[in-house]
Amino acid sequence: MDKVEAQRKHFDAIADVYLKGRSAKNHLAYKQVIWNHVLERLARFLPARSPLTGLEAMCGNAEVSARLVNFFPHLTMHAFDLSDAMVKAAETSQLKRVTTCRNDLLTFCEEDRYDLAVIIGGLHHIPYDVHKGVHNIGNSLKKGGIFLNLEPTHNNRLWRAVREKIYKDNAIFEENSERAFTLQEYNTCLTANNFRILDQFYPGLLGYVLYYNPDAFPALNIGPPGLARMLAGLDLRLGTGAFGRIFSFATWTIAEKI
Repeated sequence: MDKVEAQRKHFDAIADVYLKGRSAKNHLAYKQVIWNHVLERLARFLPARSPLTGLEAMCGNAEVSARLVNFFPHLTMHAFDLSDAMVKAAETSQLKRVTTCRNDLLTFCEEDRYDLAVIIGGLHHIPYDVHKGVHNIGNSLKKGGIFLNLEPTHNNRLWRAVREKIYKDNAIFEENSERAFTLQEYNTCLTANNFRILDQFYPGLLGYVLYYNPDAFPALNIGPPGLARMLAGLDLRLGTGAFGRIFSFATWTIAEKI
């Protein structure tokens, strides 16, 4: 619980900087291309029934919930975050078909309620108890429910060293209580908690480094939005095979509860 509290206090403290970085024009341009692609892939796997109910855990300002309900007209989302500051930011947005509250994934307990669950860049904040977090997400899904997840990962030693250096030197990260996973660790966690991976791709490449997390290398957040969009497309093309699997800093996964 000390590490949970450390994460809560950390995000309350950095909320303004975090949210400002994610409103930058290059970040938004890059992410729009990525999300257009992700939503089209996700649509192939969502249950055909209507209406659909979704959960976004560790939601930040619930931006992802907004993207989802705008794309899927019969979807409603429930979003929660550990940080009071992030929940306040989500509530301020007044999102249609999205409800928000404060909650902790490690104590969250709902059963067989949701058709879709989403965590974007959250599991690496609970590396010490990630299996419990993934179990709780799976428990909340109906049988055959879909889990959409983006996580920082690495599949080579150099990238791991780079990430550890960033975590240590950059105040936007809380190095004592967060850690990215190797791709093998990450996939093992999913399968061990009764998920079957349906789709996985690895576009965490150059554009991701420059624009997706603008706080990691702020000096590199340069160029016009058109460049960000171009690099997003390149990341997606390179991130679908062996090159992406080896060199990506992040993994997108669509998995099914079995």
